[in-house]
Amino acid sequence: MTTWDFAFSDPIDISVSNWIAGSIVVSGEPTSSVVVEVVASNRNAELVDQVQVAFEDGQLYVQGPRVPTFRRWQGLDLTIKAPPGSTCAARTVSADLACVGDISAVSLHTASGDLTAASVGEVAMRSASGDALLNRVTGTLFVHTASGDVSAAQTDGEVRINSASGDVAIGYSGGPVAVHTASGNVKLSAVGAGRVELASTSGDLCVGVRPGLGVYLDLVSHSGDVRSELDADDAPDSEGQGSVPEAVLRVTCRTTSGDIKITKSEVAPSELARA
Repeated sequence: MTTWDFAFSDPIDISVSNWIAGSIVVSGEPTSSVVVEVVASNRNAELVDQVQVAFEDGQLYVQGPRVPTFRRWQGLDLTIKAPPGSTCAARTVSADLACVGDISAVSLHTASGDLTAASVGEVAMRSASGDALLNRVTGTLFVHTASGDVSAAQTDGEVRINSASGDVAIGYSGGPVAVHTASGNVKLSAVGAGRVELASTSGDLCVGVRPGLGVYLDLVSHSGDVRSELDADDAPDSEGQGSVPEAVLRVTCRTTSGDIKITKSEVAPSELARA
């Protein structure tokens, strides 16, 4: 194991590049120093010497070893301990990125690496087949993937996801959501106020709406089934009178052959985040 230690207690910006395989773990925790650790198997011990680490003015730079593409290797495990509120941007090929503790923003550009995070502010991810497994995202969530799946227990801000065949599952969505996929399924277990726009060619779409929330539905499927379990009282009052609530939620769903289902959800956001 090789270690770098830099005295610093304020939030930092972390940049990790050329981390081909292995893993990256970033921990945001109270600390008076920034600690970087690299662990390699015996097979790859010589690669540690090629890792470059630099820290200056609150910026941490970590660059992985330059390995010929024809060479097979198991990768290096990178662990970074940083002050709470730090940010992380990483580029990998197959290495996974995990964020624990207080991380304000994370960005991952990868081919097949996965992203996991317990609680993070903003998330931006671009992948070919890497998955995103998130507990809570308090800011924006932007994902562009070919076949990777996206799962989040709770999102508080804007969500924009584009996928070819990956599935999308979100427990509670507190902000606007836009998901476009070719064949992936999309499930939003519970949505709050705002606008939901879902589109898929052959994937199924499912949206859960909490009872009593005024909602406007715009649902179209060319050959799939369309079903709503909501009561008439959940529809908006076009004249603004009576006991019917005004529409605080607008749901638009479009599919070619996929099914569309609107359900009732009675699960609180806090319960979904713990699920």
